[in-house]
Amino acid sequence: MSGITPFDTQLRKVDVDKMFKDYLSDAEKIYEKCKEKGIVALLYGSIAVYYKVKDNKLSSDIMKFYRRSGPQDINFIVRTEDREKFKQVMCNLDYTPYFHLEKTLGNIVSMFFKEEKVVRAYYFNEMSFSHLIPVNWNSEFTLNEEDLLLSKLQIHFTLDKHLSDVISLLLKYDIEGNKIIELTSADWGLWKDVTDNLLKARDLVGRLITDQVKEREELIPVISRLVRLHGRIMNSQKKPSWKPIPEGEKYWRDF
Repeated sequence: MSGITPFDTQLRKVDVDKMFKDYLSDAEKIYEKCKEKGIVALLYGSIAVYYKVKDNKLSSDIMKFYRRSGPQDINFIVRTEDREKFKQVMCNLDYTPYFHLEKTLGNIVSMFFKEEKVVRAYYFNEMSFSHLIPVNWNSEFTLNEEDLLLSKLQIHFTLDKHLSDVISLLLKYDIEGNKIIELTSADWGLWKDVTDNLLKARDLVGRLITDQVKEREELIPVISRLVRLHGRIMNSQKKPSWKPIPEGEKYWRDF
């Protein structure tokens, strides 16, 4: 097949491939400087997904199709104890911090600017977005494949771009999901968002098959992996802490 091609190919002036490569290059430079200083920081978000799937054409085409204007930013999770050292590294690399954010939420999150690029850093010892999720800090450069997948599945208000990342990762990687099973078996709220997002991702695959992809067979692996992971989560033995929240009550965190 020829891949996924946006309908506005002739009108689009953004070189998405070049943008992703440029953003990834900057992320690698930041990571290497952090490593030199003993700072533990891991890349996540769209640039991390791109890094993981860039050598698989269909996977990278899918995630870029839903980002036709290119990536928005570079995202790092940084250990809390390395916060100030990370900020110093960014200043040494000629990034300018968003000073208002530093004054209000600088202990939790920072934004740095350099020309057209934005870097966001979250100072967490565990993912603290829609849900609280432990991080495997033994990974190199990016969150590992399962943590990266989980960082997308845990989002409460998902967009197609988030779901396309789920599809792209599962198209390339046969992720067993043992950590996902363990966490969702203990936390009903996380279970709810993860299972909902797996179903939404399955629906998006159906739309890709109908509207964009010529050969359905190329997406069969991701369909089977989505179905298998969803089934394992649904059939797993739930722990005493897994307690459904009454309908209408909020079960996710705002961040």
